[in-house]
Amino acid sequence: MKLRNLNTSVRKIGPAIATAALMAGGASNASAEQVSIELAFECPFPLIGTQPIRAQISADIPSVATVGEPTPQFEVTAITVVNDNARTGLKLVGSETVEGTAISTNSVVTANRTLQQIVELSIPPTLIPDVSGEFNVPATGMAPAVLFTEDDIGQAEIRVGGLTLDLTSRTPNGAIAPAPIGEILTDCVQVAGQNNLLQTITVGGEIVETPRISVNREEVAFGNVQAGLNAQETVSVVNTGSAALGISNVVISGTDADTFLLDNQCGTLAPSESCDVNVTFAPSTDGTRSATLTIESTDADNPAVDVALTGRGVLAPTPEIGVNPETVDLGRIQLGQSASAEVTINNAGNETLLVDSIALEGTGAADFVQTNNCTTVAANASCTVELSYTANAVGVSNANLVIRSSDPESPEISIPVSAEAFEQAGSELELLLGLEGSTLIKASGGTLPLNGSIATLLDLAAGTFEADLAIDPTFGNFSIRVFFSRLNASANVEFVPAAVTTGTLINGKLTANSQLFVKVPKVAIKIFGLPLRVGGGSECMTREPVNIELASVDGTNFSPATGGTVSGVYDLPALENCGLLTRLLNQFLTGSGNTIELALTPEL
Repeated sequence: MKLRNLNTSVRKIGPAIATAALMAGGASNASAEQVSIELAFECPFPLIGTQPIRAQISADIPSVATVGEPTPQFEVTAITVVNDNARTGLKLVGSETVEGTAISTNSVVTANRTLQQIVELSIPPTLIPDVSGEFNVPATGMAPAVLFTEDDIGQAEIRVGGLTLDLTSRTPNGAIAPAPIGEILTDCVQVAGQNNLLQTITVGGEIVETPRISVNREEVAFGNVQAGLNAQETVSVVNTGSAALGISNVVISGTDADTFLLDNQCGTLAPSESCDVNVTFAPSTDGTRSATLTIESTDADNPAVDVALTGRGVLAPTPEIGVNPETVDLGRIQLGQSASAEVTINNAGNETLLVDSIALEGTGAADFVQTNNCTTVAANASCTVELSYTANAVGVSNANLVIRSSDPESPEISIPVSAEAFEQAGSELELLLGLEGSTLIKASGGTLPLNGSIATLLDLAAGTFEADLAIDPTFGNFSIRVFFSRLNASANVEFVPAAVTTGTLINGKLTANSQLFVKVPKVAIKIFGLPLRVGGGSECMTREPVNIELASVDGTNFSPATGGTVSGVYDLPALENCGLLTRLLNQFLTGSGNTIELALTPEL
């Protein structure tokens, strides 16, 4: 494959644009105050990895609020500064505008609780400049009202949280730009160490001491209990209020109330004090039973609390199979890619479940693979079935995961399984990268400077590429110890590709594999300061190709818009056809532990 004739108008793709937006709250019966804050975020993007953005947020938020009166809604504006790296990348894939929404999840922190506030802001179609430099992206939205209670009296803080960005970039004709940059959904995280306090609100009101009842569960499910035996569960009652709570009545009612027994010592509970209500399920026959546990108290707002009670009487130990999920849809998968899912088999019975067989059946069964560790499942235990699918041909695949077991009521369960394979079109990008760096030959400690270029065809959707690597002929000095003296030499070195370079660029992490023959056309040693040619020639080269694995330097992002640095370690095979002193030359140049570092820079 040859990739040299590149379209120079599209050579790289930069980071996707990101915008940020934040919430604000207010208070009634108070004049608003203008508040503003600037925060930095880090947002993960396809191909280019995590990128920084910064946003200036402004809103009018009162500094006081009153218990029981909803705060008014306030318009929030956010101006996000987008760097030139993002602008360049968008332009190179033909983007003209960017638009979308930003969801901000923020916190209102009061004396006794934390409220979550969700704010949706709209990003209108915004022109991406043709000239270099940063540009601003606006966003606006309304912060929802907040209702403070007496538990919030004191100081409340509005703190900015994270962002979820749903962005679309469009070409001049209104079409969505190529995947995976055209449509992006990403969760952004604040850079650590920032002060994210937007506003402090003084919440006023009269504190009234009141009892408050709370129970630790809304329902009690006893499961299967053998007839003639019993099972016990506990419901804890807590007074979360600021005054004494009186428990006036505890009763079980309903059609099957006589199957459940009650024991409790609950009376008057001081603030933060608790008591236990013990409920026993004692079936005498088989069948499902249900009732309601009602706890009555002096909590004026919640005078009666109901807890649902259920259980099933069984004549003898029996298994009860359950599956989660009950259907599996692996979605749309690009050709050549894979997807997987898990199905959990659980046993809610009181006897070991025997799994007789698990198989994929149906017209598309051959398109899926299942593996499992399910033979026997103890009572209240589970096992897992792993499902996988590889998109080999365009179309929809349907099958059923059929599970046969010893459950007498459900001896066979069929779980529908589906997936759709599709072919991504129009997502290739041609890049031409210049390279500059060096390689250290460990055997002699010599360094070879490296220059050249790499012509790349990048599949944006898959994150894979193929490339032609061209390294310019180079020259280096070496030395080795021979007996008790050190021998200095110089060598001309050439690199001849043996195969197309392949690799991946996923979330800012680049990996590449190159195979090259190393040729040494000329080698000279210095005798009394004068060079003496001792080998080389047009046929002097490594016996087999050199395999070089390169990867982005840890802690850095590789972007097609700006390039980056890659490094690796490789072995140099033995040279041959280098004349009488081939063995000596191999002491200079071959062996393991050789290192290479290259800076790759887009060429416009």
